Amino acid sequence: MALRALHAQPTGGPQLRFLLFLLLLLLLLSWPSQGDALAVPEQRRSLSESQLNPDELRGRFQDLLSRLHANQSREDSNSEPTPDPAVRILSPEVRLGSHGRLLLRVNRASLTQGLPEAYRVHRALLLLTPSSRPWDITRPLQRAISLQGPHARALRLRLAPPPDLAVLPSGGARLELHLRSAAGRGRRSAHLHPRDSCPLGPGRCCHLETVQATLEDLGWSDWVLSPRQLQLSMCVGECPHLYRSANTHAQIKARLHGLQPDRVPAPCCVPSSYTPVVLMHRTDSGVSLQTYDDLVAQGCHCA
Repeated sequence: MALRALHAQPTGGPQLRFLLFLLLLLLLLSWPSQGDALAVPEQRRSLSESQLNPDELRGRFQDLLSRLHANQSREDSNSEPTPDPAVRILSPEVRLGSHGRLLLRVNRASLTQGLPEAYRVHRALLLLTPSSRPWDITRPLQRAISLQGPHARALRLRLAPPPDLAVLPSGGARLELHLRSAAGRGRRSAHLHPRDSCPLGPGRCCHLETVQATLEDLGWSDWVLSPRQLQLSMCVGECPHLYRSANTHAQIKARLHGLQPDRVPAPCCVPSSYTPVVLMHRTDSGVSLQTYDDLVAQGCHCA
């Protein structure tokens, strides 16, 4: 059959004939035995062996890639812009409690007063005195917001004072809040997270990581023809409390994990969007070009 397909091709020069010969030789040498081939989706565009034409395949491959890039660019241009972050300076009540703890009281309504409902606390810095260093209380404040609910008139926090606190606050404490909108945290902002501050340290929280892999690494060399190497973006890292929560369910899951870690697992770092990839692979009737929409991650969140 390979010889008949070779003689059926029009003569287009030594380079074309040599390319055809290499392609047919690859098909003959690496054709999987019956029952060994991986299953592929039924919806595909196939080319019979008698119609194998490297120029046509290459042209269709490039055309499909161009259309995918055009669609992706169109989606990005139609995306809504992300609202600007906001900064609030509040004057919380701070007093000394039992066991050396600092008791902090913040008016719940003052956190986002005058801002759209979608705004959330991204970072919270407490200055106990005008000359003291900023004290990051983001996680305790976010936890208090989550546990005490939206109907609480005031948020109350019990904090262990920083070791470098020399004097007790005398009423001049300031709370600096950095707020961001959660409305634009969809496909666009999912992969624009380099500005996120990971509370566990750089590189430890949920993020994208690119790995280069060959077809042999993936076990696909027996049915995929091109590309021979893939740049695979994977979602890796931990999901601390309220970090890149995918939805309300993820927030509830994180809260219950803090209360019952033995029963409720922590949210996992998973893809929030994907970049389409075109693979040229072998089929029963010849060669097929197929788009895979869930192969390479484009953004990550915790779910």
